[in-house]
Amino acid sequence: MCSINIYEVVIYIFFKAMDKKEQNNLLAKIARLYYVEDMNQQAIADRLGISRTKVSRSITKAKRNKIVEIKINSHRERFDELEAELENRYLLKECRIVPSYDDEKQIYKDLSSGLAGILDRLLKDGDLLGVGWGKTLRSVADFIEPLNNIEISVIPLLGGLGKSGAEVHTNYVAKILAEKYGGKSFMIHSPAVLDSREAKEILEKDSNIKEIMDLADSVNTSVLGMSDIGLDSTMIETGNFTVEDFNYLESLGVAGDVNLVFLDKNGKQVISKIDDRIVRAPAEKLRKMKNVIGIAFGPKKNAIIKASIKSGLINILLTDENTATRLLEEK
Repeated sequence: MCSINIYEVVIYIFFKAMDKKEQNNLLAKIARLYYVEDMNQQAIADRLGISRTKVSRSITKAKRNKIVEIKINSHRERFDELEAELENRYLLKECRIVPSYDDEKQIYKDLSSGLAGILDRLLKDGDLLGVGWGKTLRSVADFIEPLNNIEISVIPLLGGLGKSGAEVHTNYVAKILAEKYGGKSFMIHSPAVLDSREAKEILEKDSNIKEIMDLADSVNTSVLGMSDIGLDSTMIETGNFTVEDFNYLESLGVAGDVNLVFLDKNGKQVISKIDDRIVRAPAEKLRKMKNVIGIAFGPKKNAIIKASIKSGLINILLTDENTATRLLEEK
């Protein structure tokens, strides 16, 4: 007789339940786009990065599973409406909203679940996934439990902020995500912010830096954080920026950054003397990527979230309910 490992059975049931939850989320989204937004199947396929055949089968499955009757039924119904409003107002390809909690750890866990569902749909073996840096991405990477192993290569899209071993470092985020998905990660051997333009020009000729920036041209999907300009910003905590730097950026009208591309509140890139010292994939490379997923939440993030979307640097948004509500309330 074979023995049953109760622990393995519990783990199996947990992941099957999580997988079913993500499947139902996708079925509800497709049904809403088809029945409520009146989008055709090819438009839905293009928007969500899946085949038209899968859209057709999902519509049938949604009806069979009673997700679609006269209206769309979903345990996330109140979020479905918020997501649709944000997608339409800001012309997003997709928006995923999670509940708001007093405990940030729980928000990170829910964001990681949402990201896993999106990446499972967008990525396939052999793809390159671009990543940024920061506390939010670090936390989401730590909590994410992929629905499937995908043999991806994870590429840092900017130099390191913080010490090389720090958990917010781009190399750390890339390494954790690659390990979780069963893929591999590349490391960038350069700080994000150098001491001078001359130092940047020298480093950009380095074979490692050149390889990373060349690989960025082949990235179709990336995951980025968004930082505000505030004295409690992680950018100051890492020691790469000073209070004087932030005061200078604020004087230029900077609302925050995505991948160290500084933006004003209208989404226009603000060029400063600091740009001459930054090692990162430039804005034009980000805009060429098919899917750029931005993850951020909190009252201080609204301005940079809106700016990032307006700039065209972000086209998929993951955030929490409170942030989403504020984004809709603000004009």
